[in-house]
Amino acid sequence: MSMQRISERFSHAARQFHQEMSGVAELARTKGPRSAAERLAEAMAWRLSPARRSFVRRLEHERALAREFDERFGVDTSSESSLTEVGVPADKAHDGNGIYRGIWADIFHEALRGTGLSLEDLTFVDYGAGKGKAMLLASAYPFRRIVGVEFAPGLCEVAQRNLAVFRSPTQRCFSLDVVAGDALEWEPPAEPLLCFFFNPFSDEVMARVIARISESCQRIPRDIYLLYVNIRNTDEQARVFERSSELTLLRRDRHALLAKVTPRVVHDRRP
Repeated sequence: MSMQRISERFSHAARQFHQEMSGVAELARTKGPRSAAERLAEAMAWRLSPARRSFVRRLEHERALAREFDERFGVDTSSESSLTEVGVPADKAHDGNGIYRGIWADIFHEALRGTGLSLEDLTFVDYGAGKGKAMLLASAYPFRRIVGVEFAPGLCEVAQRNLAVFRSPTQRCFSLDVVAGDALEWEPPAEPLLCFFFNPFSDEVMARVIARISESCQRIPRDIYLLYVNIRNTDEQARVFERSSELTLLRRDRHALLAKVTPRVVHDRRP
């Protein structure tokens, strides 16, 4: 390995460590020492686990593939950044898990194919769209249209530029749009949906977003599916989906979880 690559690895590790410690300090300030201690324990456990070593080895390979994707299509999706660097206030960065990282293409395609859904009838909605990588990959499938919502101004601007220049011979959906917005306030389109989540939120925010989507389905009944993807393991947030009474879990494996919104039936008690 060249000295340049070694230096890049050390620099990246240092940035990650700094971001993690900044997140812990912010949690201590906003939510107290107990929350900060829990976050620090999770970070240390992950760093010491055998699964992390395997993940880090694969991460280098996936970064190379991501750079090749960007070069092939003239887009910018591969570079990572902390959310505070792209316009997210420090007290909100934890809600978005602190960092932007583009999804790995093979994990995305495996998860989407594993749904077994008829995609022609669905609009793909990417919550926490980042720089639009998942949206670009989704365009290879026959969705009715593709919509992304992104809170970070800097990421949304990059995503808009990427959508404007992206062209692929395998593209099957050509209606792509990303909007700047807060997932807790943004109204889901009133049509059948596949809502996609690449590990974008903290547990608390994810639960509130699920509730908002469920309320939309209650008001306007339609098919709404939720596809949660995690490149490490869905165990990290599966409990949030399992605890929601408005969801029916359809499928779950290491990297993907599929659920369908099943709103509660409100019975008319009038005589």
